[in-house]
Amino acid sequence: MIPLSISLAAMCALSIWTMGYAADCGAGQTVINGRCCDMCPPGTFMSEFCSEHQQTVCSPCEEGSFSKEYNMFDRCEKCRPCQQEYAQKCTPTANANCSCGSGFLCSNNVCSNCKENKCITGEKLKTTTSLGNGLIEYSYHCEPSCPDNAYFDAKEDVCKPRTQCSIFGLAEQFPGNKTHNAVCDGREMHRNGGDFTHVFLGIGFVLLSFSLLVFLSCACIKNLRKRKPHNTLNHIIAGSTNTSDFHLSKEESGRELIIQDESTNSESFGLLHLEKVTAFR
Repeated sequence: MIPLSISLAAMCALSIWTMGYAADCGAGQTVINGRCCDMCPPGTFMSEFCSEHQQTVCSPCEEGSFSKEYNMFDRCEKCRPCQQEYAQKCTPTANANCSCGSGFLCSNNVCSNCKENKCITGEKLKTTTSLGNGLIEYSYHCEPSCPDNAYFDAKEDVCKPRTQCSIFGLAEQFPGNKTHNAVCDGREMHRNGGDFTHVFLGIGFVLLSFSLLVFLSCACIKNLRKRKPHNTLNHIIAGSTNTSDFHLSKEESGRELIIQDESTNSESFGLLHLEKVTAFR
């Protein structure tokens, strides 16, 4: 039996000899059976090994397969199949890149399979990862986008608090959900035991009545002001045609009496003077 120490020494010497020999090989070559053999470039595969008489024989990858690195494989890798869409089709030197259509999600890091996105408006997607079959697997579940007392406004893309009808003394017609605000019943407006509807109607009726009263009063006053000058003018015109109905003031009445007295006295004086002249004759 060969001692362990001798076996280890032999392996080390063989490795050093192989490495030294390989160091003499050019770029794109590798050591096979003690020879520097050419490796097949990307897009090809090795159809025949190199030998004493020839170098490595490489052949192009068939359709549906590829090789992306220098290799010494006897076949190319198969292209990745895509379940729904191709983000990039497979080429002889690159594998295909897959994608999922609208409403679907990639099940792994290469998107070889797709899962339906079951989240609806008002929900957000949460992703968890795990390793399996050499790929990163994705799993999904939906969570509410907003807290329990809020709803998601799709137009503004933001969460808003739901209206609390009870705070305003209103009955709740619709409690609201993840995407819609609560709806209050305006027909039942109760606060401190009173009925807001009746109060508003009462106040409105009082204001309307007061406004109507003011309007009618103003209209009557304007009408009276228009009639008063008209009646006065008619009275003056009527009085000018009938002097017996025209009443003078005290001063004007006094002047008329004085004039009448003076005329009477003048007439009396004339008669007296006439009598004296007659007697003298």
